[in-house]
Amino acid sequence: MMDFVSSLGCDAYKVKLWHFRTLLILLTLTAPSLTTFVEAKEVFYKGELIDIGTHRLHIHCIGQGSPTVILDSGIGGLSLEWSKIQENLVKNNLKVCSYDRAGYGWSDSGPKPRTTARITKELKTLLTQANVPGPYLLVGHSFGGFNIRYFASEYPELIAGLILLDSSHPQQFETDEFKTISPKISQSTNNVSGLRINIIQPVVAKNFPKENKKIARILMSTNKSLKTLINELENMETSAIQLAKRSNRKPYEFPVIIITRGKRVWPNNALGNRKEQRWTKLQYDLEKISSNSTHFFAYKSGHAVHLDEPKLITEKILLAIEKSRNNIIKNELTKIFTSNLVTYSIMSSFNQILPIKQNIFANLNRMVKDKKYKPQIKWSINTSIAQRYRIRKINTPDKFESFAK
Repeated sequence: MMDFVSSLGCDAYKVKLWHFRTLLILLTLTAPSLTTFVEAKEVFYKGELIDIGTHRLHIHCIGQGSPTVILDSGIGGLSLEWSKIQENLVKNNLKVCSYDRAGYGWSDSGPKPRTTARITKELKTLLTQANVPGPYLLVGHSFGGFNIRYFASEYPELIAGLILLDSSHPQQFETDEFKTISPKISQSTNNVSGLRINIIQPVVAKNFPKENKKIARILMSTNKSLKTLINELENMETSAIQLAKRSNRKPYEFPVIIITRGKRVWPNNALGNRKEQRWTKLQYDLEKISSNSTHFFAYKSGHAVHLDEPKLITEKILLAIEKSRNNIIKNELTKIFTSNLVTYSIMSSFNQILPIKQNIFANLNRMVKDKKYKPQIKWSINTSIAQRYRIRKINTPDKFESFAK
């Protein structure tokens, strides 16, 4: 999460209440009607409203394929902002799901406080109740990076990889540049003229998908959305602490791709310079999350990199999926060959020829020559790799060497 304006796409002003009495009356009268209008007309949304026990969450899944891509927005964001990326990924035979966190979009308001730990548990329940299968490739923008990292620490066996889009860092609030993170509403009951409030005016980004701009503006202006935005902001430091407690572990082995904005977002002054430098350093630190991490810069993008360069983000998601699939086959092949199973030729289900390390075959060749290799007669198609990919058995020992070459 960055500065209040740049990260949320909102303008915040502290004003004297008596200057805006008329405005506040209008907001009070119109906001509930907007909320009712949007929430009641379920024909507007694509996807489903899933009951997770305490409230309903909206999720929109399209396509088929594995792993399943899950998209999580930053503070104030909603599922509509991912439409371009969803459409691009579906063309590559993938199942892609965007969803609205509690309080945003078409989802109901959820229990407070709105912290990463609570959000993560709700997402897991949502995926279970909606019958969305894993493994999951999680994509998180800004504050969404907190959520997907926490999810990975809680359910590592379900994770195929992570994509962090100009993600927040749990240590950023320990720095001088990012100590203040949220606007506070201070109230004085004795002096009405001294009452100060924050008016938040949602701004839909210029590069927001055109077909979704109108409805997005309405959804972002509802009472539940604005209250959720404030609550997530006020509890963001708590979320950072929750994630930090989960970060003291050895690096993951699954692929993690970090994409950092390339454009400056803070003012061109001394403090702005320090913030830019600190943010970049924290982005580099994210590389430590995994032993299989890759870092890219989106030089044409501001903080909302998925809106500025959806094609680039699509490419990197596909790269992460390729890495994940390669890891699966590598691990399965290692299990097969080290267990002295018969040799297989593999044709992957995603129609790509995957390289197999020469040293594996070299070792097996030596085993054949030393007569230590004992091909097994029984073979089952029920192994995990046989189920995941189409596998043809090669049973003749004298053909093994030619295959290995």
